[in-house]
Amino acid sequence: MTSASSSSSQTVSPVEMGAQFESAVPALLPSRVLQWTPLQEMATARAAQYRHARPFPHIILDGLFAEDLLDQAIAELRIVARWARYDTANERKVVCSDVSVFGPAGETLVHALNSAPFIRFLERLTGIQGLIPDPHLHAAGYMKVPPGGFLGLHYDFSTQQELRLDRRVNVLLYLNRDWRPEWGGQLELHSNDPLEGGGQTVTEIEPLFNRLVIFNTPGALHGHRRPIACPPDRARLCLSWYYYTAPPVPGWAARVSKVRFVGRRDPVRMAVKAFNLLCPPIILKLASATGDTWRRRRRIRARRADDTGRR
Repeated sequence: MTSASSSSSQTVSPVEMGAQFESAVPALLPSRVLQWTPLQEMATARAAQYRHARPFPHIILDGLFAEDLLDQAIAELRIVARWARYDTANERKVVCSDVSVFGPAGETLVHALNSAPFIRFLERLTGIQGLIPDPHLHAAGYMKVPPGGFLGLHYDFSTQQELRLDRRVNVLLYLNRDWRPEWGGQLELHSNDPLEGGGQTVTEIEPLFNRLVIFNTPGALHGHRRPIACPPDRARLCLSWYYYTAPPVPGWAARVSKVRFVGRRDPVRMAVKAFNLLCPPIILKLASATGDTWRRRRRIRARRADDTGRR
């Protein structure tokens, strides 16, 4: 009896369970980071601007994020301990791609820009369909360039080998409050003309706080060559995401199949499948074209009959 009484006293009603769940949900949610409907409208309105930008497709979007969220992401950098250091003749920076060591704000931002609504925004803006985010943040994530640091002009790596995907789009979110032009760090976008000839098209972008830069990456020559000259307690900061597409796979369409339920046979479906397998593709195309022509002629005859009846 005592045991039953104890068990009954611990029973949680659905209302109480819901209250406990709500109290456990963090205040930061990826679905609330951006206003998705206006973002989709912006993609439609500015798609042409993006695709025709020089020296290659890109766009600059300012003020999309709540400033307090970005301030928190900056403050959380104090707890990030797993930095990968790059210190060569071509670059000097540190990168953290391990989301598990990010703070709540940083992790929320990462998941928000890897989410389906943001992917739809990118596809509408860029015109590239089938974009895939990288859950591993390979070579992406937090990037910090200290005083004296730089990134030479370069073309990005072209594939994500772990996922076997082709790299297509870069997204950079700058986290530099009160950044001064004399500190350097301007992102340089270069055309593919010879550097020495003077015929290059160059666009420079200031790495300002709450600025999102998006650009197509294949064949995109970019970097920030000028060494950072900010105070010792500052650094050039950004969060970065890379997006990919799956390369074409020969014969993939032939492997496409619908859901099949065990134990049930659909004779019509089986007949259609057999016909498609046995009939040469050219015959199918001719049959489709003949059907279209026949339906078009039938519509024309029907309209002529209607016109004759009205007379």
